[in-house]
Amino acid sequence: MRMLRKLVPLTASRTLTQPRARFSVVHPSVQYDVVIVGGGLIGNAAAVALALEERMEDKKILLLDQSEREPKFEPENGFNLRVINLTVGNQEFLDGIGAWDRIKDMRFNSYNNIFNWESNSNHTISFTADPMGYIVENNIIETSLLDIAKNLHNVDIRRGEEVKEIKLPLEESREQVTLGLASGDVVETDLLIGADGANSYVRKTLDSPVMSWMYDQQGIVCTLRSPCLDKDDVAYQRFLPSGPIALLPLGEGLFSLVWSCKSNIANELINLPDEDFVARANNALQKRANVPPLVAAMETVSDKMGMLEYPPTTPLITEIEGPRAKFPLGFSNSTRYIGPRTALLGDAAHRVHPLAGQGANIGFRGVQELIRNINNNPDRGIGDYKVLNSFESGLQRQVTPMLAFIDGMYKLNSTSFDPIVAARSFGLGMVNQLPILKNIILDRARS
Repeated sequence: MRMLRKLVPLTASRTLTQPRARFSVVHPSVQYDVVIVGGGLIGNAAAVALALEERMEDKKILLLDQSEREPKFEPENGFNLRVINLTVGNQEFLDGIGAWDRIKDMRFNSYNNIFNWESNSNHTISFTADPMGYIVENNIIETSLLDIAKNLHNVDIRRGEEVKEIKLPLEESREQVTLGLASGDVVETDLLIGADGANSYVRKTLDSPVMSWMYDQQGIVCTLRSPCLDKDDVAYQRFLPSGPIALLPLGEGLFSLVWSCKSNIANELINLPDEDFVARANNALQKRANVPPLVAAMETVSDKMGMLEYPPTTPLITEIEGPRAKFPLGFSNSTRYIGPRTALLGDAAHRVHPLAGQGANIGFRGVQELIRNINNNPDRGIGDYKVLNSFESGLQRQVTPMLAFIDGMYKLNSTSFDPIVAARSFGLGMVNQLPILKNIILDRARS
């Protein structure tokens, strides 16, 4: 690993909106072509994918991870609570950078069917593909990417390192970004990538306005066991008035539960004895729909038109495997994904409700979009303003409609007002009977 030179003590106070006046460097700083702030799924993926590009062969990349603990695959400890519903397109991306072979040596589960329905009607929409997607634990993907990164000659990794200060150049300047680290070291780079999560320090340094709100919901995650071994290739999601509940198949009768519900309900559920929690989960998934009269009338019409697909029989849950955890749910979208020689990726740029399982998938798309624009501009520097501006435009065209759709789906399914329930139920049935439209949705979901 490179030795980084020291910064003299800083005399100015830290002010995020005025980062340019803080540095007083005695010794020359160490130069990197790319510095990535934040490890995890997106930061590790960006480091590996960039390093493997032909254009980056003689470049140097520094990956800064604030966590001192490396991700590890420990099968004896059961399944990780955080899993990803990985799309086919992103599985191909991970395969292209060498991570998928490592993932296959650990564990994953593909599935071919998914059912979506709600508690106030019987209309269901289902999708089938071979495969529909892959359920993979977060730590397995992180471990695979990190194993590759540690063996790349053009990647340096520093763990337990926090960025304390960032000096940005003027827009379109030829100057580099300068970073002051908690250790006192200083680094300069042509391109700074912020992959440091929803509370991104890099984004705050850019002073980019963020549209954000919390949902007054918590997501409960745990691993559940069922004797229904024939359901290992099926995913389920049911929309309840308090939020969606989803079962993602892990294989061999195990499912990852992602249950989004009001914060007061989540606090109650997280503290229930295991047997009571299992009973509540089965009830949420299997209880007969409470169909209002107006919705029932719409269903009668749908049934006569051959548009009514009834909800599936979900696997019976018999026990919990391991602990439960909960986390707050929210939405955010930065107005800018770039700044001077700086790009934001993953939750640093955008955060979504987990109902569509698209958080990490959108992050991986951002990595690919950045690399595509770097490669499409071989005569420009990797941190060039026009390169980054093109990246931002391309990613926003992909992300903005998806963020709006997911947030809209959450809000649409959060109401029990009969006319809205009837309209969304009838609309769901219509979409389910239109192969062309379903295929468009399916192709997008798998990309």
